[in-house]
Amino acid sequence: MKQELLHSCPELIDYINETGFLPLLSMGIAGWSAEEVTDEDCQYTRLPDGGWEWPLWEWKGAILQESGCAYGKFFKDKAAFISREWWPDFCNYRRSLFPYPEAGSIEETILDVLRCEGSLITRELRAACGFTGPKMRSRFDAYLTRLELGGYIMSEDIIYP
Repeated sequence: MKQELLHSCPELIDYINETGFLPLLSMGIAGWSAEEVTDEDCQYTRLPDGGWEWPLWEWKGAILQESGCAYGKFFKDKAAFISREWWPDFCNYRRSLFPYPEAGSIEETILDVLRCEGSLITRELRAACGFTGPKMRSRFDAYLTRLELGGYIMSEDIIYP
């Protein structure tokens, strides 16, 4: 994999485009993740005041906006980037494994809400689909993950509250 470590968001975008597929965090294949190909100064650092900084984590939104690549839970329910060039082939393959959601399913309801409302942040989508009670966040996230695995939805940007 990558010999020289990366130091910037543009370098990582180039690398994603070069490799086609790149998990954000290590998945057990040595050297095959954004975490493993970025320099130490881009890694997670706990600050003395109890806070943290993590340039790699902060680059996710910029990568999506600047590269047009896909980002979602694509491998073993773990987040990964897929280049714009590879997305059509990846999506076609994944949809062959994950057929379109059944009529009346929660996944179909989520897709219907997105068709009507357009792009929504997850919190808004969860509310629009009625997942507002206690412990509903993790249940809802499981449905989103299944839709991401099938290539039916993906993140357009990363927005933090």
